[in-house]
Amino acid sequence: MRALLLGLALAAAPAVAGAADLTVVAPSGAVKVLGEADLAGLPRETVKMGAKAYEGPVLSYVLRAGGLPVGARLHGEPLRAFVVVQGADGFKAVYSLAELDRDFHDDVVILADKADGAPLAAKEAPWRLVSGGDRKAWRSVYGVSRIEAKIAP
Repeated sequence: MRALLLGLALAAAPAVAGAADLTVVAPSGAVKVLGEADLAGLPRETVKMGAKAYEGPVLSYVLRAGGLPVGARLHGEPLRAFVVVQGADGFKAVYSLAELDRDFHDDVVILADKADGAPLAAKEAPWRLVSGGDRKAWRSVYGVSRIEAKIAP
């Protein structure tokens, strides 16, 4: 009887599929949804922020996987691009696209999935944006769910 009730409860529970999906919107409006598997093979870095060491894929590689112009493709009009990074709670931070590209900027920005070697706390998960060059953590977005690129006029 217990097994039957548990089975019914699980069947009635809302699906949380896609909770770890990251939506990336290119300046053209093209949308690409990346999951954990898409980010798993990307180059990773560790960035210290305060007393913690965060680890995760380098954001410029995440943007490339999402179809944004980075590296050799970042010239001309895309140099006027900026990205708005949004967290699950609605908080947003803005970065220039060139600021996120290692070909233009020494700083490394990551989409962290670990802190001090452990998975992120529920408040920060599935990803936290961490910038190695920011002196204050105010642009460090928790629960990153969307990155949208736009071209400044």
